[in-house]
Amino acid sequence: MERFAEKIVQKCVQMNLIEENQSEWLLYSLQRRFMNIGGFLFLILLGVFIAPFQQVLLLNLGLGFLREKTNGLHMPTKLSCFVFSLICEYSCLFTLHQLQENVSFVSVVLLVISTGLIVALAPCNNAAIHCSLLELHSMKKSVYKRLALYGLIVVIFIICKPILANTLIVAESAVALLVALSKLGVGVH
Repeated sequence: MERFAEKIVQKCVQMNLIEENQSEWLLYSLQRRFMNIGGFLFLILLGVFIAPFQQVLLLNLGLGFLREKTNGLHMPTKLSCFVFSLICEYSCLFTLHQLQENVSFVSVVLLVISTGLIVALAPCNNAAIHCSLLELHSMKKSVYKRLALYGLIVVIFIICKPILANTLIVAESAVALLVALSKLGVGVH
């Protein structure tokens, strides 16, 4: 996968689609995208062993949707990233199992705290991404838009299918935790 990404980057430089100084960024972006897709499919496969497919899929979609703009904790190696992702998924599924079928007071508290943390701390920056202040400001606006849309979807699920609302709430809580851990200096900075 890495060689494939490197070949794409080399081709983009040769075709003058990007400048040489952008190659590191493109390589990182491609590797991240490929790993996200592969990891996403693998985590869903492993998740369905302990939870219903609908919950596992929605949990991973929720995490991916928010993390794309919030960023957050990144581990130093691909193996540590995968192991941490698996632990995160299983912890989320365990938490979901502990919550009631209906949205409870605990769910609402998790949602409020998670939203507050994400608004206050996201987006995160790190050495591999190295966004400028202008880019971070733009990303912050995107975080707000995604949170608003996400919140609307949570409300719809609270009315229509509360257990799925809990799934999205737990996903948002995980994203908030990953953002907080990144801001505390855990992982790659």
